[in-house]
Amino acid sequence: MPSSIASFTKISWYPFSDEPVIRSLWYMPRLCDPFFLFPEQSPDGKWHLFGHTWIGIEHFISENGISWQPRKMIELRGHSPTIFQQDGMWYLLYEKHDASPPSFRKWRPGRRDKNHASRFEMRSSSDLILFSEPKIILDSKDVPFSGDGLEKPRISRPQLFRDKQGYRLYFGASHVILEDTKQKATRHFALAISSSLEGPYALANEGEPLLSPNADDPYRNMACGSIKVVQASDGYVGFECAMHWDKKRAKTTSSLLQLESPDGLVWKPSFRPVVLPTPQRGWASRYIVSCDLHFKEEEACWYCYYSANTHSGFFPVRESIGLLLGKDPNLRKVFL
Repeated sequence: MPSSIASFTKISWYPFSDEPVIRSLWYMPRLCDPFFLFPEQSPDGKWHLFGHTWIGIEHFISENGISWQPRKMIELRGHSPTIFQQDGMWYLLYEKHDASPPSFRKWRPGRRDKNHASRFEMRSSSDLILFSEPKIILDSKDVPFSGDGLEKPRISRPQLFRDKQGYRLYFGASHVILEDTKQKATRHFALAISSSLEGPYALANEGEPLLSPNADDPYRNMACGSIKVVQASDGYVGFECAMHWDKKRAKTTSSLLQLESPDGLVWKPSFRPVVLPTPQRGWASRYIVSCDLHFKEEEACWYCYYSANTHSGFFPVRESIGLLLGKDPNLRKVFL
């Protein structure tokens, strides 16, 4: 496993297939924000993957990490699931708000203005089957910049880490609606800290975002997008699905970028910033939206599941989950 920030730049990434490993279906046309567990990380020795649709959080299981079967829906109207493991327990974190599902709004137009501000909830489990009642660990109303450009504040995509000082909660705040496609993309990237797993969590960085859109940045001039954080021995590495304007194609697009930070507060592009640009055609040709990655020791390989979307057929937008594999070429054995 890469032990330092610098070692991440040596990883060679390649797609497992030209097709997604979990394809969107008629009842879940947009499957977003994957988070997965290897068999050695799970209580039953199986692969587990969580993601959300417009309905709520979906749970998938697999014997090999390639063929996935839906198990059940975990949380109605839940978004952006992630798992934190500690002391034999698995903690499911996610965004939650009480808005009506999109397909219901046309029948209940008066409800459009009554959407509640979002919050992060956490539920615990010893088997990934039964979960405890949810506890609120952070509310968007306590994050001043989560309402930037919005009528109601929003926080999204929680990620929890433990260090010597306590717990770090990385998350997105507010969102931007890209004018040419109406795609929603996270506006800010932020951090809250706590000495206790269940909080209370207080904003770090003097109450300001860690990253925000920058008109002069070639990759982040529209929105930060989703940022997946990975711990290294000497800091943190981020994988950002940043949104920007493509002058040549005269449209907004995205790129999967690599960031680094020695302290988890100040972030900068790595030596090899772009991991994966949005392809010109195919199932991922609209935007790369989010990703999750972990290192599998026995294979000396990184697995990166990512969600991306395209326009296709009857549905205007379909989002599915693909797989990137990453290896350090220097670790490959050469036989003479």
